[in-house]
Amino acid sequence: MSSAEDRYRAAISTMDAAAREQDEQRGLRERRLAEAQQQAREGMQKELAAAQKYAEHMDELNKRKQSAGGWATEKTLADKSRESLMEFGVADEEAATGYTNYPTPNYGTPAVAVPPRPEPAPEPPPAAAAAPEPPRRGRHARQPDDDDDFSSTSWLV
Repeated sequence: MSSAEDRYRAAISTMDAAAREQDEQRGLRERRLAEAQQQAREGMQKELAAAQKYAEHMDELNKRKQSAGGWATEKTLADKSRESLMEFGVADEEAATGYTNYPTPNYGTPAVAVPPRPEPAPEPPPAAAAAPEPPRRGRHARQPDDDDDFSSTSWLV
């Protein structure tokens, strides 16, 4: 009976090894699932924050439009958070007087200085030997010798 007992113990150890492997695989799947859920949760929180910010911005634009009588103009929809400040050193002088310092409106001027366009290169002088080309006629132009003068034709006949 020793051989039957050996086969029995071998079968039990094989089943125990298979059960341990299944438990390890289940644990790995659950760990990966938890990581994927955490990444998805973080991604959705970021998208939710962006969507809320967009909704607030659209609400603000709609309020501005309604306060302007329904007109959606450039001034109405301009971003109020980026007010351009043109300071020429008067801020320090006004600070001593106690007056409220109001921002200067930008009236559509760009906030970033645009570099000037480069001057076009001068054209080379025309060659002296080249003869001027005759004027080109249009695609459907009539031949110059075409006789289209119907002034002597009597149309009452």
